[in-house]
Amino acid sequence: MFNYKNLCDYEFEILCKDIMQKKLGVPLQIFARGRDGGIDITDDTVSKNVVIQVKHYINSKYSDLISSLKKEVSKVAELKPEKYYVCCALELTPANKTEIFNLFAEYMEGSCNILSLNDIDEYLQDPANMDIVRKHYKLWLESTNILAEINSRDIFIDCETLLYNIEEEQREFVETSSYRQCIDVLERNRLLMILGMPGTGKTMTTKMLALYYAALGYRIIYTTNGDLQSIKKALSVDKESKEIILLDDCLGQYYFRMKDTQENELMSLIKYVLMHKNKKLIMNSRVTIFQHAKESYIELHSFIDTEKVRLQYIDMDSMTIEDKGRIFKNHLYFRNIPTDHYAQILKNNNYRWIVKHRNYTPRIIEYVTRQNVSSKIAADEYCDFIRRCLDNPTEIWRDEFNNRLKAEDRIFLTSLFSLTDVGVEDKVLRRVFNARITKRTDIDTTRNVWEAVLKRMEGTFVKIIENNGVRQIGAINPSVNDFLKNYLDENEPEVEEIRRNATEYIQVVRGFGPDMADIVKSGDACRYNFASDVEKQLVILSNICELGICINQYRDIVRTFVESLPYAFYNKASTFTVVPSLLSEPLAAYYGTREHLSSEALNDLLDSMDFDDFCVFEENLKNNGLELYELVDSDVVLEKLDKAMRDYIDGYDRSESYTNQDTYELFNENMVYNGSYHEVDVDKVVNILADCVRNDIYDDVTDKLAVFPRAITDDIDLSRYDIWADAGEIESYVCDVLADPGDRDYSDIYDGDSSYSGHLDGMDELDFIFAE
Repeated sequence: MFNYKNLCDYEFEILCKDIMQKKLGVPLQIFARGRDGGIDITDDTVSKNVVIQVKHYINSKYSDLISSLKKEVSKVAELKPEKYYVCCALELTPANKTEIFNLFAEYMEGSCNILSLNDIDEYLQDPANMDIVRKHYKLWLESTNILAEINSRDIFIDCETLLYNIEEEQREFVETSSYRQCIDVLERNRLLMILGMPGTGKTMTTKMLALYYAALGYRIIYTTNGDLQSIKKALSVDKESKEIILLDDCLGQYYFRMKDTQENELMSLIKYVLMHKNKKLIMNSRVTIFQHAKESYIELHSFIDTEKVRLQYIDMDSMTIEDKGRIFKNHLYFRNIPTDHYAQILKNNNYRWIVKHRNYTPRIIEYVTRQNVSSKIAADEYCDFIRRCLDNPTEIWRDEFNNRLKAEDRIFLTSLFSLTDVGVEDKVLRRVFNARITKRTDIDTTRNVWEAVLKRMEGTFVKIIENNGVRQIGAINPSVNDFLKNYLDENEPEVEEIRRNATEYIQVVRGFGPDMADIVKSGDACRYNFASDVEKQLVILSNICELGICINQYRDIVRTFVESLPYAFYNKASTFTVVPSLLSEPLAAYYGTREHLSSEALNDLLDSMDFDDFCVFEENLKNNGLELYELVDSDVVLEKLDKAMRDYIDGYDRSESYTNQDTYELFNENMVYNGSYHEVDVDKVVNILADCVRNDIYDDVTDKLAVFPRAITDDIDLSRYDIWADAGEIESYVCDVLADPGDRDYSDIYDGDSSYSGHLDGMDELDFIFAE
C-alpha cells in the first residue's frame, strides 16, 4: 500500500478528485473551502448531479469519521444529488460501509459509492492508473521504492549530506513550476544551472531532482566542496551508465571561490556530459556569486551565452501564490504545528500576508515551522514571530560572531541582549559592559575598550540612535537578537557569568541575574540599578509583601510609599495588591503602615479605583484576613463600588461578545422563506446576539462581585435587562458578515483549470489549501 500519510488533507482531496474523475468519466470541480454545504467535489456547479465528499481522517478513528458524516446528512438531503460518493483515508470493514451507506442510501447505488483507503489503493495499484500516481509526486516516488534504497552506495555516491533528513524533506517538498521546468531542461539539454537568492530552495530542488532521477535508474554523484577531481573518479567507466552529477553551491557558498584550475575542470566536466546522452549535470549557485563568476571566467561566460548551459532562476517574485502556499502548508502539516498555532495562521487569513510577504522564502518557512522554534513561541504570538522573521531574514550572524569578533565584542553583544530586545541607553550598556570586562584578565582595560568595541559594532551588529539627546544602542535588526538568544540558550557558562556581574534590574527580569526574591531577602535590592525610582519601589515592595520580608533597609521605602498614596507607583494594579499586605501583620507592625496611612488618603485611593481595582483590592484584603468595610465605612464602600461597576458596564467592549459567536451556525438555524428563496432572518439573529452581549456582561459582573460580602452585594441593584446592547451596531456587523463572508463562504463555487487543484486560482487556491 502507498503511504498516504505523506499526503496532507488538500493533497488527498485532489487525489480523490483525480480518481473519481477517471472512474466516472466526467470532469469534476473542487469547491471553495469552508462551509461547503456538504460538497467537496462536484460535476456541475449549478445542477450538482454528482457530489463527492472527501474525508481525510488519516490518523483518526472510524468513530470520528462516522460522527462527521452524520453531520453531512441534512446537507446532502438539501442538495438532492443524483449520485453521492464518500472518499476517506481510513480502512473500512463491510459493516462500516453498510453503516455509511444507510446514511445516504437515497443517493447511493450501493457500498461501491464509498471508497475506503483500501479501495483507493487497489485502484492506484492497477498499472492502468499509473498516470494518476505519476501526477502525485509523493505516491509515485514511493512506488519506485527509491526511499528504501537511499543507503545504497551503488545508487548514491558521496551523498551523505544530500541524503540527510531526505525522507522528511520529500514529504514537505512541493512540485513547483520551477521544479517541473528543471526536469524539462534536463530532459532536453542535460545541463542545468539553478540560480536564486539565499534560502529560495536551490538545494531542496536539487535534492528532489536527485530523487526523481534515482527513481528512474540514475546513479547520483554529489559534491558540495567543489572537488571536481573526486567527481570524475566516481563516474562509471561505462559510458552508457545513467548518471547525474550534482554540484551544490558549485561557485562558492558565501562568496565566489574557484581556483584557477577549477574553471578548466568544470568546463571539462560540462563537455563530458554534453558528449554522453546518459549523463546529466545539475549545478546551483547564488545569483550574485554566479554573476561574479561570469565576469571572472571567460570560457564559462561563453558557454552560458551560447546557451549550452541552460539557466533556471528560482525567483520568489515569480513563484506562484499557489506554490508558496503549498510549501507553507506542507511544512505546517508535516511538522505537526500545534492546533492552536495553526489556528493563528488561519485567523483573519494570516496565511495570505505570510505567503505574499516580499521576503518570503522556503528557508524562512522551514525555520519558523521547526518544532524547537515554534514550541518556544506562544500560539497568540506565532504570527508576530513569523512576521519578524520575514521582515528581517538575514542569517549571517553565527559565523561572524564565532570566528571574526574579539572577546570584548562578544561580551558587548551578549550584554546588550541581557538588557533589551530593542534599545538601551548608552550609559546603561556601558555600565554592564564595564562590570564584566573588569573581571577579565584577557582584556586590556588600560585602553578605551568601550569606544573601540562600539566603533566595530556600529553598522554591523548594532545601530546607534540619538533620541532626545540620549544615545541608545540596539541590535541592527531582530535577526541579531534571534541569534543571540539561541547562542545564549546553548551557552550556560556565559549566562552564569552575566548573572554574577549583573548590575541592572532588567537583567534579572530577562533571566541574566540572581532571583529577585533572593536579592530582596538578602537586603541587596538597592544595589541594583532600576529604570526609575517608581520601578525600584514597586519591585522591592512587591517582594516584601509576597515574602513577608521585614528588613531595616526597606523602612524608608515602605513609609514613602504609604504616605504618597494614592499616587504611589502610578501602577494601580500593583498598588491594590501591595497595600492589603502592608496593612496586615506582620508587616503593619514592623513598618508602622497603619500609622502612616491617613483616612483621607484611603478615601482618595478608593476614588481612584475602577471596578476591577475594587475586586482585586477586596480579594487581597480577604487573603490577608481583612475586609474593606473594616477600613472604610460600608456606605462609602457601597457608593463608590456601585459607581465603579456602572462605569465598567458602560465601558464594556460589547463587540467581543457578538463577534465571538458562530454567526454561520446562527445563519443556518435562523433561515426564513421569503416566497422565492430562503434567507437569513437578520432581526432574529441580531436579537440573539444582543442577548449574548447582555448575558456576557451580567455574568462577568456578578462573578466579580462574588468576592464581596453579602452585606454589600445585596444592596447593589443589577439586572441583566438593564444592560444595554447596541442593536444597530450588531445589525451592521451581521450584514457585513453576510455581504463578505470571506474564506468560510459556503455558497461560492470555483471553476477553471489553471491551478494545482485544477479548479481554483490565485487567492482562491490559497484559501483551498489552508481550509479548516
